[in-house]
Amino acid sequence: MWLPLKIKSGINNKVKSDIYNVLKVDFLTESTCLLRVERKDITFRAGQCFSLAPVGLGINREYSIYSGENDDYLEFLIKIIDGGTVTQAIKQLKVGDRVEIAGPYGEFCLKPNQIESSQFLFIATGTGIAPFHSFVKTFPHIDYKIVQGIRHHNEKYGVADYELGRYVACISQEETRDFKGRVTDYLTQIELSPETISYLCGNRAMIIDTYDILREQNIGGDNIITEVFF
Repeated sequence: MWLPLKIKSGINNKVKSDIYNVLKVDFLTESTCLLRVERKDITFRAGQCFSLAPVGLGINREYSIYSGENDDYLEFLIKIIDGGTVTQAIKQLKVGDRVEIAGPYGEFCLKPNQIESSQFLFIATGTGIAPFHSFVKTFPHIDYKIVQGIRHHNEKYGVADYELGRYVACISQEETRDFKGRVTDYLTQIELSPETISYLCGNRAMIIDTYDILREQNIGGDNIITEVFF
């Protein structure tokens, strides 16, 4: 099977960078933080990416925007990686510190002509939910469902921001009232309209397996938009 995957890998050096002050660092779990920085006059489309790093670090990593287009700040949902140079430096940030940000770039966005009339399915693993949070913050009246694959219940990032019944957590390593299993397990147990427009953001294995499941439900390849997180 051939599957076009959009992969986050490396900075777009043609995009101008600037320095931003840190407004908030909130650890949602031991290994995931919500980083808020000033917005200045930057514009972006929900779902786009920025490269980010503490000032002076010398290297950066890409993160999808978590905040909405109309928020007066920029937010990023960041998984702290053991041994990761950038994320370990981000872990040490405090309010008032500075980060260097370049962007926005990327095309993992909703199409304007589909926003008001389409049914959307947003499928994520872990912090891959970030662009979908931005979608919902920006377009709260769209017809959507979010399915997030996580290991533990405390990884349901931003769940309070979603309307009741529009968010499903698939938890693989804990027994809770949520669905027990992986995203792919859940998707094989529901019926989807062939007209559903599906956005997938997460690890490569999930995206490949989910793509096959959606195609089996007669969802056309043009209605499946993917982006791989590492």
